[in-house]
Amino acid sequence: MVTLPQLLSVSLLLRLGLVLYGEIHDQHSLLKYTDVDYKVFSDAARHVRAGGSPYQRLTYRYTPLLAILLQPNSLLPCFGKLLFSTADLCIGYLLYKILSSSGNSHRASLTGASLWLLNPISAGVSTRGNAESLLGCVVLCALYAVKQNRPVAAGVALSLAAHLKIYPIIYSLPLYLYLAYCSPGHHSFFNSRTARFVISFLTVQVLFLSLFYCIYGYDFVFETYLYHIVRTDTRHNFSPYFYLLYLTKYAPSTLLSSLLRFLCFLPQALLSLLFSLKYYTSPELCLTLQTVTFVMFNKVSTSQYFLWYLWLLPLLYPRLEMGAVKTVSLVGVWFAGQGLWLWTGYLVEFECKNCFLAMHGAGIFFLLSQCYIVCCLIVSSRNVSPRKTE
Repeated sequence: MVTLPQLLSVSLLLRLGLVLYGEIHDQHSLLKYTDVDYKVFSDAARHVRAGGSPYQRLTYRYTPLLAILLQPNSLLPCFGKLLFSTADLCIGYLLYKILSSSGNSHRASLTGASLWLLNPISAGVSTRGNAESLLGCVVLCALYAVKQNRPVAAGVALSLAAHLKIYPIIYSLPLYLYLAYCSPGHHSFFNSRTARFVISFLTVQVLFLSLFYCIYGYDFVFETYLYHIVRTDTRHNFSPYFYLLYLTKYAPSTLLSSLLRFLCFLPQALLSLLFSLKYYTSPELCLTLQTVTFVMFNKVSTSQYFLWYLWLLPLLYPRLEMGAVKTVSLVGVWFAGQGLWLWTGYLVEFECKNCFLAMHGAGIFFLLSQCYIVCCLIVSSRNVSPRKTE
């Protein structure tokens, strides 16, 4: 039988091979394997090393912590890719630990971990230099800590995740409720576990905010947080709001246009609240549903955002009462919706054709296909116990 170390070893070799391929490919091809954002990270790290600000690099919209972590890029240009690949492996390890600690068999837990570790999408993204795997690692750390009844560790991990990206803040309510009512000990809305969770979360947030604001000022606040709230993207964007934002982008600012932009957040907020209250007793399912719907209804939705729920979906594998045919058909629906949008996007971006309305229609179809998948996940997850059989 395959063991976890063997699976991790194969996954490591896969990623090392892709990193090496990427370095060779980039030297001989105009179409680079390396993600364009990786150069942004490296440039920001160079500015920090020179005593400047990472925000001297235009389009750097991330925490300074990322630029600090990538300081070795000056000596080893592929260091960041190796770091992100290591985080990739940590995600797989955490998936195994969460699944096994939930009462699933070694085989079921290993299968769940392999859905991430052997996934060509996750391996390709991290080895191209995308930093999302760091986020996935701390999100799963927070979930694992909650499942292990370690509220301080959960608060620290969730706070770090919310510092790297804003959206993990939506996980705070279901994780809080789980600690309040599902962890061992006294059950009440406010108890010692939830107090430690909240205090540790706020402490880490205040420390990061205070430290980086003192060093980088308002640039840090805007580029790390505010930019992502006000950001609009009317080109490479799967969002159902794409066409609305495209039509109003250059229109004079009015109360109605501001209200429309605000209303875009309502589906996300309402669905996140609903799932938190209904499914907090199963945090794996709750966090997955929250993330999928958050990405679906976000004002900006690009391919890398899909990773936010791809590292959570393997946690549902043992509890899904779904046949192979149904599973393959749902995967096909997801790829079909994405493929249709990418085709219309190609016509707009590369053929310079006026296909914005068709792209909007493709985005709506992709939204509906994801809604169907979410409904199937909810129905198939009902009253299914962990898989304990080998």
